Amino acid sequence: MKFDPSIFKAYDIRGIVPDSLDKNIARLIGAGLVEHLDCSEVFVGRDMRVSGNALFSALCEGITTAGADVIDIGLVSTDGLYFAVGKFGGQAGIMITASHNPPEYNGFKICKAGAVPLSGSDGLPQIKAFVENGVMPSGKRAGKIIALNIDEDYALHCLSFIDTAKIRPFKIAVDAGNGMAGKTLPPI
Repeated sequence: MKFDPSIFKAYDIRGIVPDSLDKNIARLIGAGLVEHLDCSEVFVGRDMRVSGNALFSALCEGITTAGADVIDIGLVSTDGLYFAVGKFGGQAGIMITASHNPPEYNGFKICKAGAVPLSGSDGLPQIKAFVENGVMPSGKRAGKIIALNIDEDYALHCLSFIDTAKIRPFKIAVDAGNGMAGKTLPPI
């Protein structure tokens, strides 16, 4: 298997799809996370990048093959994923995104319980070693994929930071700049 270790950064995993980050690597990252954290569920969210759906499918295959369930929260912002892991007591979470990078990139931001991010000094090296080994686990019960819509809960959470009664009525315009805020704002 072709693997470019430079996709593992200090706080996330990012590469050009499919040159340095492909479905096989995504599958191994999913399984590696489950093995490293010994978790039984992983919350997974993704942004609107074109490569997100293929990486999502492969990532979920890795997670479920390793024996954990996927809690699919769909299209969300990265902070929405962290919110969901914290609010619903998730054991781990993976956001499929490349943040501000150009469209040919994609990647993964990973957190453990409490929405605590993994980093180059905590968790990412173990997942990298699993990917380098390239061996998927076998003989475990297959996990399942469970859909969870967090839109209303996340909107209420965002609104909890302001006293809407103290804001006079006014009209606003928002340009989400093709980002996930375009999906987040309407429920708010």
